[in-house]
Amino acid sequence: MLRPKPAAIDRAAALRYMGAAGWQPDAPTGRLLAEAERQVLEAAVPRAVWRTLPREAFLPPDAGRDLERHLAGCGQVLALTATLGGEVDRLLRRFELTDIALAAAADALASSLLEQVCDALEEELRAELCKKGLYLTGRFAPGYGDCPLELNDALCLAVDSIRGCGVAVTAQHLLAPRKSTTALLGVADHPVTGAPAGCATCHLRENCSFRQKGITCFSQT
Repeated sequence: MLRPKPAAIDRAAALRYMGAAGWQPDAPTGRLLAEAERQVLEAAVPRAVWRTLPREAFLPPDAGRDLERHLAGCGQVLALTATLGGEVDRLLRRFELTDIALAAAADALASSLLEQVCDALEEELRAELCKKGLYLTGRFAPGYGDCPLELNDALCLAVDSIRGCGVAVTAQHLLAPRKSTTALLGVADHPVTGAPAGCATCHLRENCSFRQKGITCFSQT
């Protein structure tokens, strides 16, 4: 399903993806970001697909303690897959061969744009479920904490992501197109917030740029 495209990309979030949170870009960098933003927005075709499933029927026993904590009190899960489409991938590959600075900026801006698309979708889903007396946690993606990337396989199969939004899962359990994401949200008949994955079990903890600065990724969202 096609999703609305934001008129502008959150550059502060893009700078965070580039490891430059809080930095005020100089004029040349500002022009670089503006050009990258223009081309990413032009190339992006946001799509998403989602489905609500019984929690026990969907989640395997080895999905990890972090996801189990996140879904505590939830009888259902909402599985979703979203993407910016293949044209963004082709744009990034072209930049990687011709202009590495533009490639870095475009990559970060594309990640930020994908986050905005997911945020808007989550807000819509939350409002729809609220009318039914249901509540959502925040998003939790395979690969967070001790939740294995292998869960991408089952999640994408459950929502039929190939037909629904053109997203496939590779043999390494990654997503294609590259600027795609999956997420699980808990659904309950009472207010729930979920729980962010901690650093102790995260696969990226040894090389995490946030931890090197004394902060966490979930404190920046």
